[in-house]
Amino acid sequence: MSPDEAPALELRNISKSFGPARVLHHVDFAVAPGEVHGLLGENGCGKSTLVKIITGVHAPDPGGTMRAWDNDVSLPVTDPHQHGVAVIHQDLGLANDMTVADNIGVASGYGTGLLSPIRRRAELRRCQEVIDELGLELSVDTVVSELKPAERAGVAIARARRLLAERGSRHLFILDEPTAYLSAVEAQRVIDLMRSVARLGSSVVFISHRLPEVFEVTDRVTVMRDGRIVTTSTTADATPETLITAMLGRRLESFFPDKPEVEPGEVVLDVRDLHGERLQGVSLQARAGEVIGFAGLTGMGHEELPYLIGGVVDARAGSIEVDGEQTRGLGPRELIARGVALVPGNRQRDGGWLLGTAQENITLPLLGRYYRGGRLRLGAERRESVTLMERLDVRPPVPERSFASFSGGNQQKIVLAKWLSTEPRILLLDEPTQGVDAGAKHDILELVVQAAAKGMTVLMASGDYEQLANVCDRVLVLRDGRVAASLTGEDISEERIAAHAQAG
Repeated sequence: MSPDEAPALELRNISKSFGPARVLHHVDFAVAPGEVHGLLGENGCGKSTLVKIITGVHAPDPGGTMRAWDNDVSLPVTDPHQHGVAVIHQDLGLANDMTVADNIGVASGYGTGLLSPIRRRAELRRCQEVIDELGLELSVDTVVSELKPAERAGVAIARARRLLAERGSRHLFILDEPTAYLSAVEAQRVIDLMRSVARLGSSVVFISHRLPEVFEVTDRVTVMRDGRIVTTSTTADATPETLITAMLGRRLESFFPDKPEVEPGEVVLDVRDLHGERLQGVSLQARAGEVIGFAGLTGMGHEELPYLIGGVVDARAGSIEVDGEQTRGLGPRELIARGVALVPGNRQRDGGWLLGTAQENITLPLLGRYYRGGRLRLGAERRESVTLMERLDVRPPVPERSFASFSGGNQQKIVLAKWLSTEPRILLLDEPTQGVDAGAKHDILELVVQAAAKGMTVLMASGDYEQLANVCDRVLVLRDGRVAASLTGEDISEERIAAHAQAG
């Protein structure tokens, strides 16, 4: 940004307290026009609170100032769109049964006044122009439910751009973990979309835990820790090590835990000729103490395996045996009783009870354990919850706190605590470190390898090939619903997994 160029966003001396607890401390943050600016930090460092102040969800403490595109913005913010600011959240907020045009048009009143008729042809043309500006190859007549994940993200950005267009020509988009639930291929499309937005003169704040993506797309990067800005630099001057050290306040000795040498035990899981919606006859055996990874491009079937084995999705054909007994056709309740636990990929939708406390989430599968004489022993339930939260380094280890109030990484640890409390024989994981920071990722993977070292069988589906290469004893790569490669020992590497996944 040149000295004479006004920033797209400038925050000065922004603080925020909730009661006696201060969560933001005198934050100064600026985004240049036409840049993609990474905003990084551990879960719970204050990023979300800062975004909520920018968008008017929270009022900051007195004394701070905000400017957007060289205009003063009164705090608290009443209408961020008026100042050219829009947030695209992880869940996108799209209506699946509506067309692309309707999703874009409804947010801006279809470009017409109250009680005025909608000029349908003009609106379709305008929506298609916005889509084309962003380089998206989409028809505005397409129903959103038919779109790929990256295309859906594109529609959310197009909707925000259409809404902001009436307020000015330059905009600031805050993308909060837009690639967290996307495959590498889909994530690349979102990265290309961010570049398109920047080329059009608007700015992007990219919040992400995926450092390779941050290094690929951002011009500058800011790191937050404990509610403070600890560093801002050009991305070219940063390294993964320096950013992680800034986020944690300490040096992370290794990105991945050390794998202990464990001799696999007896066969615990035997899958034969398994068919599902995408799977086309997969067979595998898993032994006690093994960590087996499932990899592949989106839609190739690897992400379906944990749910078939865990009884959440019905298999169309094939056999699943646990400890020599047939389990295909059993539901999750019966499988939990047989020592099979599933940690789903979407923790907020499928893994946790958002309205419940951490304690209620952790003890739910074994609630009967805490009943005596028809009464719930709350003290015993709390002690067990605290023990598990401390064991998994959940911060803060306060069981009475609502699940929804914890950061993403701590939510994931609570979900893991819930299923580890059942002491399963088989632990099924779908994207176990999705949307968590580097420190939490290391902690979660450490729990995985420790559980395997104690004899647990772990099966993990993930699009993070580097992660699979560093923690798995064996990796099965799927293409078109079939096992295309089974990698072991020195054959397991990020490059080989990717090569087999993309071959053909």
